[in-house]
Amino acid sequence: MKTGNIILVPFPFTNFTNVKVRPCVVICETKDRYKDLVVSAISSIVPNKLNPNEIILSPNGTNNLRVKSIIKTDRIVTLKSDSVITRLGKLEDELLEIFIQKFKNLIDNNKGDNSQ
Repeated sequence: MKTGNIILVPFPFTNFTNVKVRPCVVICETKDRYKDLVVSAISSIVPNKLNPNEIILSPNGTNNLRVKSIIKTDRIVTLKSDSVITRLGKLEDELLEIFIQKFKNLIDNNKGDNSQ
């Protein structure tokens, strides 16, 4: 799996009590023997105003989404690669660059904040 691939997986709720099948964007594959997938959630609930960690996606033949959606770059989980239900598509090159930059910003905007 490559960064920017869009896949369908059982994505866990934050309290890990349940899962919801949803599309997500592959961030990376782990470099250990397990080859797990680190992914960001995609949601079809599009708010009126995006937060800085969200990217809007319109359905097209490259991503193969059914409806207008958003990538939530800060909703991240690691999943077993065998939990992938199907591959849907991928991000277009321009959106892949935006995704990578927003993901990097998650770290850059929080580094050095040791107040907690």
